[in-house]
Amino acid sequence: MRRMPAMLLGMVMVVASYGSGTAFDLDALDRVAVSMPKSTVLLLLGKPDEEGELKDGLELDIYKANDMSPMIGTGCIYGDNRHLAGQSFIFQGEMGKQAVERLQLDGFTLTEEKGDTFRMLGKDDDTGQPLVAQIIQGAGLTVVMTFEKGFYDRRVK
Repeated sequence: MRRMPAMLLGMVMVVASYGSGTAFDLDALDRVAVSMPKSTVLLLLGKPDEEGELKDGLELDIYKANDMSPMIGTGCIYGDNRHLAGQSFIFQGEMGKQAVERLQLDGFTLTEEKGDTFRMLGKDDDTGQPLVAQIIQGAGLTVVMTFEKGFYDRRVK
């Protein structure tokens, strides 16, 4: 969890400060799944509002969400092979407990709770792949990040 706050802070700052947003919709976002090649994600979501690089060769695409309150943005994190390794969903408001409850309805299990940070384990509803969900709330925002479990175990922990 040590690397997570810096990654989140960067994504939140970009999403919160960026003006216009792309025209992706929730149906398209729902079709995005871990391990998808970046080219497939781009076909579904379109061109990101912001592109960047994170430590250790990871790539990040950020999409500003317009008219999707309380969601204000989403991010896609790509591993070395340019396949989706993780997604982030940024919400206005501190709703970490509600996010935990919602993920529990989808079969996720709460494995760790430290203050306003929660870690959960579950499976992707489309692919069945094991996922780790990290939920962090503070400063009026909630960030839900999901990672392919193998990626999370190798890179984030």
